[in-house]
Amino acid sequence: METKLNEQIEKNITLNGRLSEATAEGIFESVSDGLASTQKEKLASLSESVEFESESQYREKLEMLKESYFSTKAPVAKSETLSEGVDQSPEFHSDSMSAYLRTLGSFGKQN
Repeated sequence: METKLNEQIEKNITLNGRLSEATAEGIFESVSDGLASTQKEKLASLSESVEFESESQYREKLEMLKESYFSTKAPVAKSETLSEGVDQSPEFHSDSMSAYLRTLGSFGKQN
């Protein structure tokens, strides 16, 4: 009688372990959904050290690992509007500068 009880207890422990593994695999698949296969492999190796205590705790820990290693947030680009005014005032040049500008302008017209 005692041996049968011990056998049933061992079967129960084995079945509970399998159930926990299957549940953990299902949670892992749902958390890793959308990741590339290499990222899934990395997450799988990282999650090997995570203990399965409860479904919610395991999911939370996997989500934390996923967020810290595979953040999908793209950097936000700042867009700024430049409001530089164009100076419309006429330019005043000294006599020597005006002579230089006329000479340079005539070189451009010759081509």
